[in-house]
Amino acid sequence: MFKMEITPVVQRLTILLITVISSIPISIASAQEAKTKDRDGQSPALTKSAASQYLLKDTDQQLAEFQQEQKPAPQGNNVPNEEDLISLLSKGSSTRFAKRSVLSQLPLNKLTPANRINAEYVLKDISMFRVLPKIQFDVNHAAYAFFIAHPDVVVSIWRDMKISDFQMWQTGPTSFEIDAGDGTIGTLEVIHQTPTETMVLCSGVYKSPLLAKPIAAKALLYLESEYHPGNGQVKTSVCHQATMYVSFPSQTIEMAAKILAPVSNVILDRNFKEISIFMHMMSLAMERQPGWVERVTNRLEGVLPVRRPQLLKVAARVYIDGQQRRKATKPNRLQPPQPINVLSRSNANTPRKLPDNLRVQPVNRAQSPM
Repeated sequence: MFKMEITPVVQRLTILLITVISSIPISIASAQEAKTKDRDGQSPALTKSAASQYLLKDTDQQLAEFQQEQKPAPQGNNVPNEEDLISLLSKGSSTRFAKRSVLSQLPLNKLTPANRINAEYVLKDISMFRVLPKIQFDVNHAAYAFFIAHPDVVVSIWRDMKISDFQMWQTGPTSFEIDAGDGTIGTLEVIHQTPTETMVLCSGVYKSPLLAKPIAAKALLYLESEYHPGNGQVKTSVCHQATMYVSFPSQTIEMAAKILAPVSNVILDRNFKEISIFMHMMSLAMERQPGWVERVTNRLEGVLPVRRPQLLKVAARVYIDGQQRRKATKPNRLQPPQPINVLSRSNANTPRKLPDNLRVQPVNRAQSPM
């Protein structure tokens, strides 16, 4: 349903990766490198002259760790790999065992009578079946839930980033129209949705001058999502997996689809991974570059006007969550320098208190060695 060219997608995602991840540390590192040279390797809080006059409460080991954190990041083209962005928990499958297992888990009893009839129409004549990979990735839960509830916003961002020509318009509370830009048009209806489950019914046709008749198909897509809270340095993450059932009314098309299944399955798995990477990167962009998200939001086309302020509100929430997490995970371990008290030879705020019973005898200057 999300048809994209693999090469353009990888190129555009690479640009987003470099923009969000690489540019910020490099710019900060350049400024820190100049400060480091000026201070001869000392902590930004201390110079050599200050170090001889002030005393830190922290140990030398903590100071060394602080200096290690301030070292400039390497300025090479450090584009993360796919393994750095998402975790593949299980691979995709089209076996009969997997088909029987997931069919028994479909929440058909939660559907309305009309939607259940439409879903069973696809399930009684399955021409193509695929359990997509199970993927876990870091993402803010608010951002993930927003994109799942409003796929037209995702598609509009793809067009703005020149990732895909895919188009989607919301035509009702839970219905959308789609145009893949290659002759494929259709409708999409969300027939069941909870925070952890989403079931979508799709109907479309493919038209081409090379074909005598359009190719029609119906599909049922079931998405399961698990939300994992973060604590401390662990970010919030989501684990999701989708199952797709496709029904072709033509036996000829069904036979052709089965022949091409090894190739189409790879494309489906790859697209699902790229969608997961996209959500991860958008969440990261909201956290680190909210200005870029705001500019993209103002350029969105094909979405309801209310979606723009909603997306900005989600981006603001993700940004605040990120700031709070960084403050909680990076406390100021180095104490501010305190003057050394010349009387007590310590860094106490007040001189050492003398005993109350101490008696001071006058000194005879004639006996004094001075």
